[in-house]
Amino acid sequence: ETTYHTLEEGMVEYCTTETPVTVTAEAPVEMLAAQAECSAKPQELKSRIALNSAKLLQEHRVTNLHVREIAQHLENQNDLLQMIRRSQEAQACAQERQAQALEGTQAALLALIQMFRPALKDLRKFLQNANSANAAAAAETGEGVENVPPQTEDAQ
Repeated sequence: ETTYHTLEEGMVEYCTTETPVTVTAEAPVEMLAAQAECSAKPQELKSRIALNSAKLLQEHRVTNLHVREIAQHLENQNDLLQMIRRSQEAQACAQERQAQALEGTQAALLALIQMFRPALKDLRKFLQNANSANAAAAAETGEGVENVPPQTEDAQ
């Protein structure tokens, strides 16, 4: 007789086969009972072993599924970390180019200041001379000397 067992709905099935006990006319009833007990115990052990094996097999399948899910998750994490690393590298390159551009701008501004410094000095002298000439002409004529503020080197 073959008995089919199912651990969970739709999961793992296993079967046990029981050997039939044949009864003969010479065997006493006690022998038949003892034989049934002895054959029941090995059969019970076989059933337990089959059940345990089926449970272990199912747990193994579930564990493998979990391991695959974890591996997939780790691969996704690794891909994400690679993208973050590439992004940080791109940001570092952009910051380096920006720093170089700022250094270039600073150097250009310093060069312009150096170029304009003599021209500004000449312009200042010209304005002071023109202001002095206007003040002298106004003093001679007596017109509005009070309204013209004196130019100094600091006023720019």
